[in-house]
Amino acid sequence: MVKPLKTQVASVQEGDIHDYDSILDYFNNKMAQQDLKKNYHSITFVTTGIEAYNGGQTTMLHLGTLLTQAGYAVYYLSYVPQSTASMENNAEFNYPGYQGTCLEMSEMNNHQSDIWIATLWESAYIIKNLPGYKIYFVQDYEPYFYPFGDRFQLAKKTYELGLHMISLGPWCKQMVQNNCQVHSPLDQINFPVDLENYPYKKRDFSTYQNKKTIKLAVYTKFNSPRRAPINIQFILNNCEKILHNQGYQLKINYFGTEKEETFINGQNLGKLTRPELIQLYQQCDFGIAPSMTNFSLVPFEMMSTGLPFIDFQEGTGRHFIAPHCCFYTHFDENELAHLLIRLCQDPTTLQTVTNNARQHLHSITWDRTLADILNILAHLPQK
Repeated sequence: MVKPLKTQVASVQEGDIHDYDSILDYFNNKMAQQDLKKNYHSITFVTTGIEAYNGGQTTMLHLGTLLTQAGYAVYYLSYVPQSTASMENNAEFNYPGYQGTCLEMSEMNNHQSDIWIATLWESAYIIKNLPGYKIYFVQDYEPYFYPFGDRFQLAKKTYELGLHMISLGPWCKQMVQNNCQVHSPLDQINFPVDLENYPYKKRDFSTYQNKKTIKLAVYTKFNSPRRAPINIQFILNNCEKILHNQGYQLKINYFGTEKEETFINGQNLGKLTRPELIQLYQQCDFGIAPSMTNFSLVPFEMMSTGLPFIDFQEGTGRHFIAPHCCFYTHFDENELAHLLIRLCQDPTTLQTVTNNARQHLHSITWDRTLADILNILAHLPQK
């Protein structure tokens, strides 16, 4: 199996102005001018290299692979230092069997493309004045990546620069419409689930009634406030004590964070491969994966395997998960403890909601996402 390689530059940089020394000339406030073609054949995703375990880049690779299979010539061009070999390695690790061509930073000045696709706010500045049709693949509302300040404003400005925006799911589109002055098309594609790679396994929920140990699979990231790493530890630490007083043991399995980080409770499993994730989901009783901004792929992966999913009202899950397909609580340890005990005593509800989730997931597969993007590309303005 391909092993992940560490990258020199983080996918979301948080340093100073010198993070951008190599791309300074691209940062300006000129509006994008679209160069139309009679036919569009080549597509280039412009990205912060390819980082192992990166969900957004995995989505990019999956989409690029499907577009390649649909007949487009697809490229992944890095605007940060990373060798082609490293990009290819991590692409294969993130999405085995990916298709498309990886290009390192040295190709930026020579590469030509009919369509350019920005994948992070920085890359929107890079592509907006290049020759070709400019698309902005909006996978999150990126001002929220930062405290209120200059990076917040720089990210927000990218939605107002005239690029053709395509929102992954409804939430990003809503945020851009509500917070920005939009001067260009703003489309939306389905937020998909990868059913094939996260197979369903039937559970016997009647066994939950006798459980005295409740096992949780909890996805969070130490370096991403969007995944509520501090709050989730507070809540679970207190919930663990409440359940202990009522005769239950809470076994918490954190994943998604570097292995060397220390959680205040539970076990840190680190960053897991797909087979390891499937095994974890099948061994646990409930899944938790907070999303405070755009949704994570992880909840759908959990639900795809048949793992009952618990989400938080303070997050964005309700924009993506159909009614009666998961269980909601607040960031409140008493409420969460009560919910866990109640669900363990109610196998009928567990089975019903899991069945609802499975039915819903079959309606939001990658086939639908591909159909959405192909329809958008087929109706691009032409020369």
